Amino acid sequence: MTRAESGYGRMGRRGGTRRAERAYTEDHADDYGQDDYEDGYDPEEDFSAEYGHTRPADTGNPDDVHADDALDEEQDGAGETGRPSRRRGRGRAGRGSGAPRRRASGGRRAGAGKVSAFSASAIKKVSVLGDRPNQIVYTLAEQSRRKRGTAVLGVLLGAFSIALVTLLGLLSYQLFAGPGGNAAGGDESVVAPPEGHNTLTPELYLSEPNREDVFGPINERPEGAEPMTEDAVFGGVEEIGLDDMKLELREGSVTDSCTSLVWGDELGQSLVDGNCVRAASGVYTDADEQYVAQFTLFDLADAEEAAKVERQLDPTNPESGAGFLLSQTNDEIPGLQEGYSQANSQVMGHYLAVFWVAETDGAEPADNTDMATLNVASMNAAQHVYEEVVAVKQAAEQAKE
Repeated sequence: MTRAESGYGRMGRRGGTRRAERAYTEDHADDYGQDDYEDGYDPEEDFSAEYGHTRPADTGNPDDVHADDALDEEQDGAGETGRPSRRRGRGRAGRGSGAPRRRASGGRRAGAGKVSAFSASAIKKVSVLGDRPNQIVYTLAEQSRRKRGTAVLGVLLGAFSIALVTLLGLLSYQLFAGPGGNAAGGDESVVAPPEGHNTLTPELYLSEPNREDVFGPINERPEGAEPMTEDAVFGGVEEIGLDDMKLELREGSVTDSCTSLVWGDELGQSLVDGNCVRAASGVYTDADEQYVAQFTLFDLADAEEAAKVERQLDPTNPESGAGFLLSQTNDEIPGLQEGYSQANSQVMGHYLAVFWVAETDGAEPADNTDMATLNVASMNAAQHVYEEVVAVKQAAEQAKE
């Protein structure tokens, strides 16, 4: 309890004299085991030594006295009359309720220094010094808020760092690993066909499902399988034919962008969904350049995905969107770019093979068997698939031994 609180709280009972005030202060000091002021104990000096405060120099001005002296005189007047002085209402409201006491502009006031320790005994020592205990409490509270704010900031920075590291890890994984489960290569999105591309679809289209008795050993693409190469696909089929129909390879290539060989969004998306990693395309013509055949081979994840792509490729399927192969012939060969054409497709394990044929000028077929022979001759271009079936069977037999 401060002197101001003891003064106002006991108004009317203590007689309002300075002697009573001094007696109360001495008793208060004795309660805490301290000597009185005449024995040399100065609580202000003790407080200043412990907490780093200094006593202001004596200015020699008689007006530089504690504002409490004027307040005590005002209380004396109130005690004699039995009612508070009118001066109490002039800017001093709330003083009697324990509010921190203001000091006169010229009075002594020890500045609030940096508090490094706080205990109950320190409060006891300075309890007679007015509002200084409140200053200590306010200082400690401010330091506590600062420490708590620093701790919260540290937690937030730590959480932000963890989130940033996690985000960078995810981005790095997506950048270097690609889509989950995909082999190297392949499209992650549909490649738009070139502007002005042809949209020819065959007038006759036939398809054959997967044959388990033949292509069952390669229904799934082996993990870590070597990607198709131009030499592997076309090295042994530079010349193909049937009976008198002889065809020669004019151009062959292998690409890891399967969707660049087709047009139609739904068809392209089916290749992406089927994890097509490589596609081969070759153009064959006869010696007289009367007939043209285009062979295309898609390397997909498994036979089921190959069948899904075939359904999207089928121009007779009412549930599929518009789309088909892009012609790989040059401008000197109108066939497969305009006019009449026929196509056959076959699911061959995890491969989808498409054989597209026409006369080089795009004319309607004559009343002969040439077009049928051309269809069968073009199917000999899929030799690479049969070679893979043989290789897988041999590996399985060796594993049994």
